[in-house]
Amino acid sequence: MVSRRMLLGALASGLAAPALAWAEGDSPATPSVLTRKGRRTRRALKTQATDKAALDKALAQVKPLEDPNAVEPAEVHPPQLVSPDEALGRLKQGNAIFARGGASIVLPSMLRIAELSKGQKPFAVIVGCSDSRVGPELVFDCNLGELFVVRVAGSTVSQEGLGSIVYAVEHLGAPLVVVLGHSKCGAVGAAVDVATKHADLHGSLLNMVLPIIPAVLEAQERHPADLQDAAIHQNVRDVAARLKVADGTLAEKLAEGRLKIVSATYDLASGVVAFDA
Repeated sequence: MVSRRMLLGALASGLAAPALAWAEGDSPATPSVLTRKGRRTRRALKTQATDKAALDKALAQVKPLEDPNAVEPAEVHPPQLVSPDEALGRLKQGNAIFARGGASIVLPSMLRIAELSKGQKPFAVIVGCSDSRVGPELVFDCNLGELFVVRVAGSTVSQEGLGSIVYAVEHLGAPLVVVLGHSKCGAVGAAVDVATKHADLHGSLLNMVLPIIPAVLEAQERHPADLQDAAIHQNVRDVAARLKVADGTLAEKLAEGRLKIVSATYDLASGVVAFDA
């Protein structure tokens, strides 16, 4: 927006000439003297009048400056295209297609890619493991623009991950969050080794498994035959439970019935996702 100050600055060079002439003694009260000096004065005054008219016209077209104390209107969030249950149903149907070998990779057309460049409306958030064998778009028979994916080894959620989830829910309108684990998860296996065998991990690797250890200890209390498998299921359930109370936006949408947060586990051998809801 152009301000009055900017316009005044832009016209300053045109107004400087008459102001300088008056300072040198060319009084505007005696413009009729036909001397070289008088003619310069008359030209200066004429220029001043022209510039002043141009300034008045320009200022009349300038919109008032925005009030810095004005309250901005509330942000309008995008409407949900599907309900939480509908979104969950789409994921279950997509996985059923994948698990029976009926899924096909269809590359999006250039028209679809152009449409997505203007915005995204994912119908679900997938919090998954970084394992290369568990690509959410493939597992749920989805394509570009349909899933908002947050992935880290062990399917845990950091503050940055939480912010990503809240963004997808609040600003993109995603009505569903699925915390997805998988069988034979190496990150959970490492957490089991740390908790039970005092395995020596250092630096970033230790930091990666630390959030998983509580799930390992909780699963261990049940004395399962396969502690790693039990810890995998317990871990995603714990992460989902924490997400429900980790942020006010998520908690509010859950209470309103506009959001669902569930856990699930993918079986590497069969391709089937078992949902806890």
